[in-house]
Amino acid sequence: MRAENKQILLIEDNLDWRQVATSALEAAGYKVIAVSGAAEALLQGDELQLALLILDLDLGGENGLMLMKHLKRHHPTVPILICTGMDPVEPAVQRMRAMGADDFLRKGTMSELINAVNLAVSRTHREAHPASSPPHS
Repeated sequence: MRAENKQILLIEDNLDWRQVATSALEAAGYKVIAVSGAAEALLQGDELQLALLILDLDLGGENGLMLMKHLKRHHPTVPILICTGMDPVEPAVQRMRAMGADDFLRKGTMSELINAVNLAVSRTHREAHPASSPPHS
């Protein structure tokens, strides 16, 4: 996968978690653009070649779901991973998926985050570049 396809926009208001997650993702080979809220996220150019958006739902009083709708409009092919400290309630998770989230992860260990990111990025890469069929002899 080309380097520019390993770029992640991380939107997280908690400075400590944002810094730890950024370090872990960078150690796993990703380029991370880490911002603290909706205003900073919206300042990122639409031309970014993102592999993934990681979004916290509670951004210090800002509504992560409203931001997700905007991000999905501007980056329609980029998967969105909701990563939040809130407990997942199935109806809420289904609503988030209906609004455009590709996956939901409760904040936990950095290895869980890296696994979820790797899965989302590889799934998107496979969908964008399906294995070509072998040539006919």
